[in-house]
Amino acid sequence: MKITSVRAYAVQAPMLIPYITALVDRRVSTSVLTVVETDAGVVGFGQSTTSAALYSPFEEFQESIIAVVDNKLAPVLIGADPYDLEAIHERMQRVARGHLYAHATIDLACHDIMGKIADRPVFDMIGGAVRESIPLCAPHLGILPSAELAAQARGYVDQGFRFINLRVGASLRQDIENVSAVREAVGNDVSISVDFSQSLHVIGYRADTAIPHIRALEKAGASAFEQPVAGWDIEGMARIAAAIDAPVIADEGVRTPEDALRIVDRRAADAVKIKLMKVGGILPARKIAAILQAAGIPVTVGNGLAGYVANAAEAHFAFSLPNLKLPGEMNGFCRLDDHLMTGELTVKDGNLVRPTRPGLGVDVRLDEIISGQSATSFEQRQAS
Repeated sequence: MKITSVRAYAVQAPMLIPYITALVDRRVSTSVLTVVETDAGVVGFGQSTTSAALYSPFEEFQESIIAVVDNKLAPVLIGADPYDLEAIHERMQRVARGHLYAHATIDLACHDIMGKIADRPVFDMIGGAVRESIPLCAPHLGILPSAELAAQARGYVDQGFRFINLRVGASLRQDIENVSAVREAVGNDVSISVDFSQSLHVIGYRADTAIPHIRALEKAGASAFEQPVAGWDIEGMARIAAAIDAPVIADEGVRTPEDALRIVDRRAADAVKIKLMKVGGILPARKIAAILQAAGIPVTVGNGLAGYVANAAEAHFAFSLPNLKLPGEMNGFCRLDDHLMTGELTVKDGNLVRPTRPGLGVDVRLDEIISGQSATSFEQRQAS
């Protein structure tokens, strides 16, 4: 079987729930869907959702991801066997080193093809599932007025979610107010994690000043803390992890297996979050997860901003992990008003049900996406 065509398309979808952090304010999800065709007639889909420049090392926006896929990756992948993932990743690194969001779209599409050919879900192609369901974090809550946040959190708990994630890092006073309000609204039996998205570094904090900020939020009711300082600041993360009783989670600090080794060496985190688009796809994600498993460090999986294809791939990956740290965070699809990509991702009483369909199990209205490309020009996306 050979790859005969690789094409990338810009996709956008309105957000039912705004995504507001200390670094970004998003009301529309923008992503890139890559379509890989084969001479066997099997088509695979991969997706990367764009975010703020501080989240990705190569400013991987729609325009740049599409340019890399169409102009750099496609020419060296035509004729390749989608099963030869190691060779495919090597080719991608040779022509577009470090553009991991673009690489991820190809990797996910190849895994989708492999599952469809075998008539098995993707998790069966990467070791099989180790659980029937995964407790899912509620769609991530942004930096909003405390009363609004509390009402949203209570609403999710009433739907069956037992894990809440808040964006923090705007100011200590607002962070304390928001965490305290949500804790009061949801009670003591619901876990509240907070994600700084590196913001304590961006606004001038160092590890020594980040520690009292985190301790204050711990007293307010937060139970886990994600990436308080810059991704490159491994020493700062190690200092924070040693000083804080609650789990400290690395996110932007781990994009490669080498990054994972540095985290292990310094014990710079109690857990590591893997987002498939951030690390380049399922194959490199498995390598990172294996390193962390050997070191006794759990992995949390998911992207609260991702689209349906990307979240489906994260779900298959998460179901295969023995060292998965709960809850799963592959919940971005829950916040989107997107009719172009659908499938079998099902949430029951706050739990993500194990998929059963072959491949990634995603249905894509490709004709509508192709016909709508004229409506996704740079100028129109800026206006949205």
